[in-house]
Amino acid sequence: MPVHIVGESRLLRDMFLAICQSNDYQIGTCCDELSTLAGLGIDDLVLYYSHETGPELVEELRQFKEGNDASLLILIMGRECSTSMQTALSAYAEAVIPQRKSAEALIAALRVVQSGYRIVPSDISAALRAADVTTSGGDRAAETLSTAPPPELELAETVPADRINGSLPQSGSGATVSTDLRRMPASAAACGLSGREWLILTKLIDGATNKSIANELSICEATVKVHLRTCFRKIGAKNRTQAAIWASEQFLS
Repeated sequence: MPVHIVGESRLLRDMFLAICQSNDYQIGTCCDELSTLAGLGIDDLVLYYSHETGPELVEELRQFKEGNDASLLILIMGRECSTSMQTALSAYAEAVIPQRKSAEALIAALRVVQSGYRIVPSDISAALRAADVTTSGGDRAAETLSTAPPPELELAETVPADRINGSLPQSGSGATVSTDLRRMPASAAACGLSGREWLILTKLIDGATNKSIANELSICEATVKVHLRTCFRKIGAKNRTQAAIWASEQFLS
């Protein structure tokens, strides 16, 4: 999956380029305007830096999505913006991330979006966690936003085939999460999670199955199920999707 980097500042573009290359991402186009990109498909992910926070940016993203609806967009905000504005932007971007976040948080967001999830404002994600989200049979959960009518939030337990080829990036096409990104944040430790439980939760972000987790950690599948039930109880999740969303939020907290 190639990553296209867009932003007015050449310095910031070079910084994002270095971060992506150091994590083995394939780089596509680097340019200063979003409108330069056209005809992107499901194998394209756009990393867009903007210092704007007003309705002009919402319109710019809307126009981009009209011509590149299948591609994935991560927006990095150069200024603070209200939750309502983040909500409006989230109608057209799979993730909206403040500039103050670390390089590790950016790569974590790339992985989350690559795996078929969206990173939404905290008020929406809290509502989703409170809802009884069904993940079997490719069901979707939609949340009505007060500021703009968004597309449905993709919350499939496995990666939708019409969005991304495969649940995990293949060799040479994506990044492997580094050991640093697997370190348990303080917010997870505060919930009483053990190191093993946190590691298993991060595997859910990758779309891993119980069997693949068991094989990777050299434990039996039944043990994975026990760990997951304990994790769900500790973090207040009702299913794998809610747990994956919760874990992804801890990377960005």
